[in-house]
Amino acid sequence: MQKSVAALRTVFVPLLMILAATALNAQTTIGSVALTAGWATFGQALPQGAATAALKVGTLTTQTDVKNRWPDGSIKFALVTVNVPSAGSYAITAAAAPTGTFAALLPTASVTLRIGGIDYVAALPASKSGDAWMSGPLAYEERSVIPPSAGTAHPFLRVNFDTRVYSNGKGRVDVSVENVLDRLGATTVTYDVRIVVNGLTVFTQTGVQHYYLTRWRKVFPIAGTIVSSITPDIRPFNTARILPPYLSLVANQIDVPTGVDFDILKSGALDPNMPAHGGRRELAPYPDWTARYLVHKDQTERSYVLANGDLSGSWPVHVREADTSPTSGVGAERLVSLDQRPTLWYDARANPDYDYIKGSPMPIREYGSLVPDPGQSPLIPDDAHQPSLAYVPYLLTGDRYYAEEMAFWANYGMIRTYPGDGVRGGQGILAYNEVRGIGWALRNLAEAAALYPDGTALKTYLSAKVANNLQWLDDFANAQNPVTNPFKVMWIGKRPDGNQFISLWEQTYLAYAIDRALKLGFTAGRAHRDAIAKFQLRLFTSDPQYPKAQGAPYLVAVGTPPAGTIYYDSYPRFAFFTSMAQVWAGTAGQERVFAGYYGPEARLNLMMGVESGWPGAQVAYDYLWPFIGVDPVWNGVPDLAQRAGWALDFYGGGASVKAPPVAPSNLRIVR
Repeated sequence: MQKSVAALRTVFVPLLMILAATALNAQTTIGSVALTAGWATFGQALPQGAATAALKVGTLTTQTDVKNRWPDGSIKFALVTVNVPSAGSYAITAAAAPTGTFAALLPTASVTLRIGGIDYVAALPASKSGDAWMSGPLAYEERSVIPPSAGTAHPFLRVNFDTRVYSNGKGRVDVSVENVLDRLGATTVTYDVRIVVNGLTVFTQTGVQHYYLTRWRKVFPIAGTIVSSITPDIRPFNTARILPPYLSLVANQIDVPTGVDFDILKSGALDPNMPAHGGRRELAPYPDWTARYLVHKDQTERSYVLANGDLSGSWPVHVREADTSPTSGVGAERLVSLDQRPTLWYDARANPDYDYIKGSPMPIREYGSLVPDPGQSPLIPDDAHQPSLAYVPYLLTGDRYYAEEMAFWANYGMIRTYPGDGVRGGQGILAYNEVRGIGWALRNLAEAAALYPDGTALKTYLSAKVANNLQWLDDFANAQNPVTNPFKVMWIGKRPDGNQFISLWEQTYLAYAIDRALKLGFTAGRAHRDAIAKFQLRLFTSDPQYPKAQGAPYLVAVGTPPAGTIYYDSYPRFAFFTSMAQVWAGTAGQERVFAGYYGPEARLNLMMGVESGWPGAQVAYDYLWPFIGVDPVWNGVPDLAQRAGWALDFYGGGASVKAPPVAPSNLRIVR
């Protein structure tokens, strides 16, 4: 009898503990969301362990489409759908997954492209494609890829219908039109477009010049659909480190996505010449407009964030393998693969010495002419100044279009890089770039890899390329000789101003990208990140040999270079400085004030030091902070309040000391 009781305890006590934990978990508020009445589908990030099966919004019936899980199996990121009866703030909690689906009836929809007087029509099939993005008791969404046809299919234009149907028959049709196939004969096409949904014409435009390697998007609600306005709680995203937090001092500037620049295939808020030098609102960890939305959550600013995410498709960076290609590309998305094509180079100079993109014209090359040739896109992309356009829109909405934009830009960063002998090229190593090009491209690569849906070949591919880059960067840092290069200085020979200089602000972009990768769960890269950030810290902690008031100069002198061109093998011949007094003697004359220049970049490096507990980092941070976080510089507000994209806060629990408190600015500017 005692053995039987013991056996029952062995079974039932753990079971009761599990049930109790599940009940507690279900009652714990993970976050909240403010919703108006109507259908709402939104992205939700969760800290590890917060929920396993599904989520619940208030007491509403809730559908959860999980896209990513943590290593313990709990939900990391999911799409959440509810039908909201009345406006309010709703708690988000863990829940059991609801069961069942419904018989989704797709609407009728068509895209007509009139080319040279001939109508090419892509019609949404009545039957399901089976390529589902969402499926459950409340919502069903799937993709159909249709070549527009005029009796025969167009050879390289494609229409994606991402069709969402809710359980009451309402929903939306998400249309994206692509000219992105890597095949001979693919080129720029001019057409008139007409889109019809359920018999109603919802969009027309004449004379669309659809440049090669671009795509455009429009979303149309099915008539009668009431769509909820969504205001997310960003704190769970911050806790999960999927998004960094922002300081509350960010000024509430409102941007409106109107005007010709926001038409399809236009540049939106971006400078059409992406390689242009100088500060711009999009050049930061996230664009200024994204930071302002994350802090203040204004609905107009949200529309601005999403509009620029839509227009990320305007840039000629998108390549898929054609159906007839001898290589399949990566997964169902068929993005060109460096595993299959290790010498691929996304450059007009690639042919004939390297694998190349077969259509034409290729984009204008950076740092050259700004005038496009016939049929060439006027938008000039590059690695060194590429912004983050689609990551936050994807997190906010969970839309498939944004997920693919993340992946396209991540892949572009690698295929745009000169492949060398093809070994590094095949690994996706970003070596042959400006340092900032490695940084910003790695930022986009790491975030896409971390949040692209689990179980996809594309996630596996991108994740492997992130790991390759981080290991390569660590190997580079660890190879530095501590005797001849005591400050572990890297990236010499990269400045046109002289081989004796490095730009530490440019290296900060790389350090930040590595730090983001680490926050997102990748494991290598720390040695390289720390080498950059520790050298920045030395500029603030070596007074009087190096004055801390000049801790963020334009250029830093690091030694005496050998004669001639510097290559990777030049490090043994480079006479690095061994004292900070030498560094200052060579750097004097390159000073910049902190506000308006490189104080925000220096702050990011010092934040890494504070989080890591490095001696002197907190004191250095406290010294720098008033110059950029307190003193009024722009319209009566501090530097970071206006340059919002740089105003990152410490991750919750990631630092021993928070930034000194600053009252939020009341400045509200409408652009």
